[in-house]
Amino acid sequence: MSWAIVKNDQVIEILNGAKAVTINGIQYPSNIFSIWPKADLKNIGIYPTQITSTIDSKTHKATGGVTYTVNTDHVAIHYEKTTHNLTGLKTQLLAEVDGHANNVLSPTDWMTVRQVEAGVTIDDDWKTWRASVRTQAKAMKTAINAVTTITDVPGLYVTYASASDGTMTSVSSGYLWHWPANPDEA
Repeated sequence: MSWAIVKNDQVIEILNGAKAVTINGIQYPSNIFSIWPKADLKNIGIYPTQITSTIDSKTHKATGGVTYTVNTDHVAIHYEKTTHNLTGLKTQLLAEVDGHANNVLSPTDWMTVRQVEAGVTIDDDWKTWRASVRTQAKAMKTAINAVTTITDVPGLYVTYASASDGTMTSVSSGYLWHWPANPDEA
């Protein structure tokens, strides 16, 4: 937990965790954060913090600014952010899809080269998988190009959660970064 040292309704310092502090010439040990009631900490100018804004890197970037609001029971921390330029973000995502598709396919490119150079036929399951990767890349790029507002961007992503057995389970559909498993993984 983080704490704010406040003096005259101004945040003087943010403490990331418990540590010994000196306030108004009096030294306090680090254990005051775990044994003192919040009201006693507040009496000497120490407030718990609460983050009121987060930055979703899919839609925003941090500007580096931080503002603090001293409330009666906590200090609110607000991270300043700016919205990504949609055109630039789409260009970046399109390039990332192309690059990732290339990285997914390149370990099996030798199969295609061997077929062209030596006439050795590629197994149908590998042909199907390679085609599905290209199809998925095309679908991802179509979805990216269809985005018209920055608020549409998070919907592009597949969201995963851990199931009770520890496996990852898709909890929301999206197009980005959900690639077909190759025949050895299926």
